[in-house]
Amino acid sequence: MADTIDRAGMAPAPPRRVRGEDCRINALPDGVLLRAISFLGARQAVQTCVLSRRWRHLWRSVDRINATRHEFDGMADSEEKRHVLFKKFTNGFLMLRNPVPLDEFRLSYCMPDQEVSVDPDADSEDANLWICHALQSNARSVEVKIWADRLHLDPAMFASKCFLTSLQLSCVILFHGFFRNLQTGCASLEHLLLSDCAIDDVEISSQTLKVLTIDYSSNFTSDEQPCIYIPSLSYLGFSASAARLPLLKDMGSLVTASVSVDSGDTVADIRRFLRSLSGVTNLEFNYTGEKMEKNSKWCPKFNSLTALTLGEWRLSEDYYSLKVFLQNCPNLVKLTLKPKKCYYTSETNIAELEEG
Repeated sequence: MADTIDRAGMAPAPPRRVRGEDCRINALPDGVLLRAISFLGARQAVQTCVLSRRWRHLWRSVDRINATRHEFDGMADSEEKRHVLFKKFTNGFLMLRNPVPLDEFRLSYCMPDQEVSVDPDADSEDANLWICHALQSNARSVEVKIWADRLHLDPAMFASKCFLTSLQLSCVILFHGFFRNLQTGCASLEHLLLSDCAIDDVEISSQTLKVLTIDYSSNFTSDEQPCIYIPSLSYLGFSASAARLPLLKDMGSLVTASVSVDSGDTVADIRRFLRSLSGVTNLEFNYTGEKMEKNSKWCPKFNSLTALTLGEWRLSEDYYSLKVFLQNCPNLVKLTLKPKKCYYTSETNIAELEEG
């Protein structure tokens, strides 16, 4: 019996092995095994080839690739050598894989520091080739995360027909023409997330995007006022730094928005920006900067708004602005306040709060 005690009386005897028990996992269909190893990092996926003959070539047909430089931490005594190992491995992995369509491609890569880099375009060449391979393999989702310095992304590879539905870019430079190529070549793109990106284009336009997020660490490199023209957009997240708030054109499909403005923006720009969002039903409005002026003209009517979140709000100092918002949202059902900490509140502020 499996639970019989051995002669020393210390531990149960091991169960009797049944022939074929050790290989039960090998009885699973290839599709199931491929699905399982597709969640591993690229290096881990290749390492499964030593498990048995059945697994020897499975990694070549995975439809999800997660190539991360962190898998090579500790494999060499210097950052430069680890960088070389990762590049050599990734080039070999993509060269030897079977030509199967990709569902997802993730790249986590370290660019050489700007202070020691001789040619940033050359440093970006390998990463651009890997991304291009993913696009040519019909990848539907591509996520690129860079650290140390920004990747010089080649916009030309997005001009040809792509099957992308989701694109996430972190710490890259989007050179002039990127959005034009994206609109030409990526006719199915619905989700675009930009984090810590330098954006050379002044106009962001698309006929297919439904979700666009540009975070606070991204910036527009031109001094011109940026413009966002996406008639199909249903969600907008915007907090990037720009000389002026962007012009928002044709936002009739927009349902939800999460936006940030600061005290450097003029009342006219804030009003124009918010008016473009006046048809949304769910709005998160973050104001970073000095106290908002006591001028109700900056806030338009939000007749469709049912849920409002005010973030980074100095409630004790800026209660007037809250009142202006509430007066302009006649159908509001839910209000969420995310106030900043305040270490001093004047008697006037206290009176306003008590009155409200």
